[in-house]
Amino acid sequence: MQAKAKKFIFISALIVGCIITSLISTKDKAKTLPASNLSQSAQSAVTSKAAQAKTVRVQVSGAVLEPGIYDVPVNCRVEEAIAAAGGLTENADSERVNLVRKVRDGMQIRVPVQKAARTSRTQRKNAQATAGYSASSTKKVGSTRAGAGKNNSAVQSVHINSASAGELQQLPGIGPALAQRIVETRNSGRFTSAEDLLRVPGIGKAKLAKLRDYVEVD
Repeated sequence: MQAKAKKFIFISALIVGCIITSLISTKDKAKTLPASNLSQSAQSAVTSKAAQAKTVRVQVSGAVLEPGIYDVPVNCRVEEAIAAAGGLTENADSERVNLVRKVRDGMQIRVPVQKAARTSRTQRKNAQATAGYSASSTKKVGSTRAGAGKNNSAVQSVHINSASAGELQQLPGIGPALAQRIVETRNSGRFTSAEDLLRVPGIGKAKLAKLRDYVEVD
């Protein structure tokens, strides 16, 4: 009988020990769980911040105050990219631009001018072309500007260090692409004389000769 009693007590003690060990293991797992969750939360926060820090590069041109290339947040809208370029000019046609469109890397955002402004610009370009032809036909040195003034009073000089891309297009022979290149060139170094326009890709000595009397260095 004593042997059976001892055996029963041993088995009971073994069962109780297993139960206690199981409970302790469960508590340890419960304690480590919040730490694991905390680690995952921290990783998620780091990932979220890294995503927010990403930017894309876009080119903003046309009827904006400061055309150029800008790095903007990856999830921003066109209106934010335009704001980075100084905002719209007075003659900008914002109705023709999707301001809520999301930007993408390498995107060119061009803001057109209003129809009335485009018409006026075309008239000025035609007037300048007529004035330039009249000036080139004279034999008097230095009479180009005078001849242009007599033929059409709309011809005006342009300050090449401060004029917008749209204003630069008033110059004879300067289209949108060449105007943008002038802006990009002066951003890397201001013009100190009309001859500095030769730094602009696409402007040679012949074109400079046509522009010289219509540009001013400010």
